[in-house]
Amino acid sequence: MAEVMLGDLSDLRDGQFRVFDDIGEHGVVVCRVAGQLCAVVDNCSHRDAKLSEGRLKGALITCPLHGAQFDVRTGQHQGPPAPLPIASYRVDEVDGVATLHLG
Repeated sequence: MAEVMLGDLSDLRDGQFRVFDDIGEHGVVVCRVAGQLCAVVDNCSHRDAKLSEGRLKGALITCPLHGAQFDVRTGQHQGPPAPLPIASYRVDEVDGVATLHLG
């Protein structure tokens, strides 16, 4: 399993996210939900749109293209138009410093 140091994310508040374009083929969106960091691939399973150009409300990120929604804690899609879930990743945070676990 690959680990990627994301750095200090202690300034990321609930409902905010940060994009890491240089991780993987599509990049990764790291979100803070209920005090916890979680991460998903920055790509909608419906039409290859960047989820980071959409909005985050609670634990759901909404694709800007057709409104598909995904739970950023699990990657699960919340129904049509998205046919499939997206990849989600574990993020550990120690003293504000975050590590992303891929794979």
